[in-house]
Amino acid sequence: MSAKPAAVVLPAGSGRAQAVAWAAQHALALSLALGFVLRVLAANSRSLQYDDTFSIFLAARSLPEILSGTAADTMPPLYYFLLHFWMSISQQVWFIRLLTTLLSLLVIAINYALVAHLFGRPAAGWAALLTAISPLQMYHAQDVRMYALLLVGQSGYLLFFARLYFVRSGLSAQRRDWLGLVLCGTLAMYSHNLAIFALVVPSLYLLLKWDWKALLRLALAQMCIGLLALPWLVLIPGQIAKVQRAWSLPVPGLIEVLQAIVLFTASLPLPFLLLAIVTVLSLQIFVMLSLETGRVRRTEPDVLYLLCALLLPPTLLFVASYIMRPIFIPRGFLISSLAYYALAGVVIHRAWARGVGPVILGAFVLAAALSLPSFYTYADFPRSPYQSAMEALRVTLQPGGVLVHENKLSYFPAHFYAPELNQVFVADAPGTPNDTFEPASQRAMQIFPQPDLSAAVDGYQDVYFVVFQQTLEEYRAAGYAGHPDLAWLAEHFTLVDQQSFNDLEIYHYYR
Repeated sequence: MSAKPAAVVLPAGSGRAQAVAWAAQHALALSLALGFVLRVLAANSRSLQYDDTFSIFLAARSLPEILSGTAADTMPPLYYFLLHFWMSISQQVWFIRLLTTLLSLLVIAINYALVAHLFGRPAAGWAALLTAISPLQMYHAQDVRMYALLLVGQSGYLLFFARLYFVRSGLSAQRRDWLGLVLCGTLAMYSHNLAIFALVVPSLYLLLKWDWKALLRLALAQMCIGLLALPWLVLIPGQIAKVQRAWSLPVPGLIEVLQAIVLFTASLPLPFLLLAIVTVLSLQIFVMLSLETGRVRRTEPDVLYLLCALLLPPTLLFVASYIMRPIFIPRGFLISSLAYYALAGVVIHRAWARGVGPVILGAFVLAAALSLPSFYTYADFPRSPYQSAMEALRVTLQPGGVLVHENKLSYFPAHFYAPELNQVFVADAPGTPNDTFEPASQRAMQIFPQPDLSAAVDGYQDVYFVVFQQTLEEYRAAGYAGHPDLAWLAEHFTLVDQQSFNDLEIYHYYR
């Protein structure tokens, strides 16, 4: 009979070491699980806003109507097509948001794959974690808009270029990777009109490397993308003209740049004290990453590719905002946030032993943790508590009465939450920056404004008027005694009651 084998004695602390090794091996799966949990929290209770419900109402129409509606708007149709088929399964809020949530999880996986290909799996694990906990990424994972789809196309495009180029000098001839690059670039072009600002990132990198042969081959692939996107590109000049007329963003300066840096690590807006803390943390991260990137570049020259992805899109938007009407918006360079997290993942891994990596990681986690409660509970413009307001009006709005919205921004979400209520909204003043709901979009969605307040209340005795507190303040700041519509209603009706739902003001009048 053989002797009983001796028990294996593990060294002290081996359990912790094994747990760390297991976590490192499954970093992507853990990041995806964490990212999913953070993205579905409050997905059913957090209020929809105007842009969300615009997407929902347009996507609910037929495919030809979606095409005509997007042609009149400023966004390509691909996301609305996907949402159209997605909503055929369920139209509950949490399920509608699940589409962008799943796309956002795919973005985490792509960012992991990019960093793993360039710098190895340990750095990729940290990059995936930072992408998973990013409040900016979470915001667009719950947004019923096309930005998560845009990021899938842009990040996939950058990944396939990396697979083609960072194997040996020059571009490889892998057909699957070339096909992936062209398809992802085309997907991005049909997702958002600002996609081009990321698609030129590899071109800049090759210019800096003076690799003219590779640049020519990439240009041929980009021509293929342009040809595939040509049916939409022919509409771009007219949509640019609309942006020039309709948008009213400020010319970017130091404040907008600082805000972008903060948004890469925290959610905005925040109470003043939290804002001060996360601003300091964000600047600390930015400075430390800048210093450490110079150190890492000595041994990792491929970091230049991430720097191009980080800096080029916001720089192009910044410059364009001084040439045409300002378009410097953080969601326009969301791809730069992915490069930021990728770069941070590389730095955290390389600088861990020196103690710098844990400090950067801790600052990221703390900034996200401090801002996420405000992210989940924020209930002011544009995410005012429309659902609770409509639940109250279901009880008080009598048959034969009308709910009049001062503009479309409150009408769309209110109509989504209470489609059975008699609701109308007043058209934006023609030619003003707010006049963005094009007649073609109105016809496609079968949603039409009233020309003025008098027409909106004509024939009604019981009138509820909805206006944002911010709008009232803007009129007072402009020198008005009050809102002109409220003054007109006071002349023709008797004020019965007034209710406030955070920044949403509802006035009840009776003729």
